[in-house]
Amino acid sequence: MNLKCVVIDDEQHAIEVLTDHIAEMPGLTVFKTFTSPVQALTEISVGDEIDLLFMDIDMPGINGLDLAKNIREKAKYLIFTTAHPDYALQAFDVQSDQYLLKPISFAKFALGIDRILKKEANNAKNSMKEADQVAALYIKGDHKYAFSNILIDDILYIRALQNYIQIITKTETNTTYLTLKEIEKALENHAFIRVNKSNIVAKAAIKKVDGNIIRLVNNEMIQIGEGYKEAFFAYIQSSLLKSGRS
Repeated sequence: MNLKCVVIDDEQHAIEVLTDHIAEMPGLTVFKTFTSPVQALTEISVGDEIDLLFMDIDMPGINGLDLAKNIREKAKYLIFTTAHPDYALQAFDVQSDQYLLKPISFAKFALGIDRILKKEANNAKNSMKEADQVAALYIKGDHKYAFSNILIDDILYIRALQNYIQIITKTETNTTYLTLKEIEKALENHAFIRVNKSNIVAKAAIKKVDGNIIRLVNNEMIQIGEGYKEAFFAYIQSSLLKSGRS
């Protein structure tokens, strides 16, 4: 488990306290920090895939409660870090997962975050069980009682075409009335990655990457979309075999 953390606080000292605590907790890593809530608002994106967002409330320009309304969906968990206990009810309204009062000792931090880590560990176990159970997908065909059973390991990629999708496997192409978002959700526990607005690719089907072009094992080529480059190449880097020689 390696959960990405972002810290937003207008006081640098408060950021340093939290980053030190994060460094002490196994399974957490600091991804970005911001002293400006406006900068955080403009720079944080869904593609960052943030797990834990630590945020002060009383900040200049945009307070943490207003900021949370705009970026809450970009992080899995929201933890408010504040010296003011009277914001707790409002924090609940923006789906806060934890409310830590300053000064935040490591013991207080660890106890609060441990509950999230245990929840994540349980989710991971359940996801693995579900992935083991679901090795195939049934999709609807061209009439009421027509269905196709597609082995997930056989899927090379999926493309969106207007109001339906095509699932391209090693042996055939299946067309069904679904959105790309729906099939992406169905495959979220499997090794697939979205590479542009219209295509999801099986990681195992990637034969070569050359610049912005992916060549698949069936020699079809797909271009990486501008908004998907960062996440795609982060995946490549995480899987890259590197030499330890200097």
